[in-house]
Amino acid sequence: MKKKQLSKKGKRVLACFLAAFLLCGTYILGVNFYVILSQKKNIVSRQEAAQIQNIDYVLVLGCGVREDGFPTRMLSERLKSGAEVFKSLENSGAKLLLTGDNSGESYNELAAMKSVSLENGIAERDMLIDNIGFSTYESMYNAKNTYGAKRIIIITQPYHMFRALYIAESLGIEAWGVTAYLPFYPQQINWSLREVLARNKDFLLCAFD
Repeated sequence: MKKKQLSKKGKRVLACFLAAFLLCGTYILGVNFYVILSQKKNIVSRQEAAQIQNIDYVLVLGCGVREDGFPTRMLSERLKSGAEVFKSLENSGAKLLLTGDNSGESYNELAAMKSVSLENGIAERDMLIDNIGFSTYESMYNAKNTYGAKRIIIITQPYHMFRALYIAESLGIEAWGVTAYLPFYPQQINWSLREVLARNKDFLLCAFD
């Protein structure tokens, strides 16, 4: 029995589909690497961050709390790094800006972030709370338009840092990033793959805002 072959029309449709798939994939990866490469220069060490003058805020991005209300390990590491960087800027006039999701009674990143920051030795008078930072873009937007940020140091994990810095730069904020410690997370592969799409989403958001 002869194998059924695609018609000329079917071959053209398949060729167009494959071409569109490759073009879309190339675009997504291109944007992803552009965001990464454009922001590598702005990631600094804790020692380098301590030398930066006229910082308005050390901004810690929220990333989840457990069912018992305590921060996830990832968020705890951001808060620890944020406290260390903030203390290194002693007498600079900077504030610690905590930003995250406070969407309901059963989910409150900011209460946990404030509590841990107090435990980490940050005085309440040195903290500001942005409880409508529902996304990375919104956190950066609020930093500029609500809190008047011009020069900030961002605290988050490496995989997330490039996008945060890119958004800040696009909004006209001069920003540097200090990465929080990143041990192995079981979900890291999934997060990294999702971050590729998130970089593309925020790239377009910044372009058309």
